Amino acid sequence: MYQRSRKVFGSIAMSAALVLGCGGAVDTGDEPAAELEQTEQPLLTLVTCVGSVSSSYSPALTSTPQTVSITGTASYSLCTGTGGVTTASNSTNAIRPAYSCLGLLEVGTSPATVTWNTGETSTMVTTRVSVQLSAISTTLVHFGSVTAGKFVGARVVRATEFLNTDLDACYTPEGLSQISGPSTLNIVSLL
Repeated sequence: MYQRSRKVFGSIAMSAALVLGCGGAVDTGDEPAAELEQTEQPLLTLVTCVGSVSSSYSPALTSTPQTVSITGTASYSLCTGTGGVTTASNSTNAIRPAYSCLGLLEVGTSPATVTWNTGETSTMVTTRVSVQLSAISTTLVHFGSVTAGKFVGARVVRATEFLNTDLDACYTPEGLSQISGPSTLNIVSLL
């Protein structure tokens, strides 16, 4: 399963990176669309990381909105690329009012600061989009950019996979108190 997840994440991340890196003319309505020319801009992968993400919820998430304390961690133990980075991690703590299991799958923008093994950090702002891959799992894909620190100005693509059987806990009386899954983090730059 882990090998399959890595292949799926790699495909998603590279596809997303290609989409993020494509440029082209914008149709402003001033000229006929036939005159628009599409161009592509080459990408440079700065770093690619493989690891896992885990989140805990107190009280446990259900289908009923409530105030929830969220503790999340990401640990990327295998990073390759430029800048001498080999590992990365981040952690978050947040209080979310009126939060339910539906919040896990909603589109939303969030900041995160990743700490690299070099001691440097990258502040990222990403937008989350949910992608259903199969009846077995749900992959959350984040697209965004590095706004400060190492790799500033680069594009970010992060994908995390969760088993649907874990998400099914949302509809039990106990609710969903913890969820984790494999994750990839890709940082790319236009050449």
